Amino acid sequence: MANVTVRFFDDETLEGTARDLDFDEPDFLVEVDDSAGLENNETAWIPMTAVKWVELPIDPDLASETPTRKVAIRFLDGEVLRGHLDGTLERHRYGVVLNLHGEHTDSPIRKLGIPFSAVKALFFIREFDARGEAPDDGAAARRAGGDGHAGPAAPGRPALRRRVRVEADPGPGKALGP
Repeated sequence: MANVTVRFFDDETLEGTARDLDFDEPDFLVEVDDSAGLENNETAWIPMTAVKWVELPIDPDLASETPTRKVAIRFLDGEVLRGHLDGTLERHRYGVVLNLHGEHTDSPIRKLGIPFSAVKALFFIREFDARGEAPDDGAAARRAGGDGHAGPAAPGRPALRRRVRVEADPGPGKALGP
């Protein structure tokens, strides 16, 4: 049992002690933390599809890990988390668990469990984009420079990429093509 903070898609958070939290399972239970005695809830059954992320307790040995790769995690609602991975990315059936060092050196290290149902993509990037992280209609992502934000095309790379439609099985005697 671990103390966790669950963040839902509507930005509501729930703190408590997780029972049976395993990203190889489609749901989990949280005993609600109610030190003030104001909550009416005792236990919450939470399906992974309702969760944006779960903040897990940090391993004490984590401070010695050196962050290695820059990442931008783009969620379906348009929010982007940016930071550095320390090399640990555990894939499970319903999500990933990773240690995310903040984009800036003074940012805290967070251990996050992120369900696949919450993310559009996890981008491995060269540099962090200096622009804001405002949600959009997806147009910026279609013109993305690598971290989910629009930017000019890199030298030698066309700004627009042609899309090609290919039929997987057109049937006998028909040619594959656009």
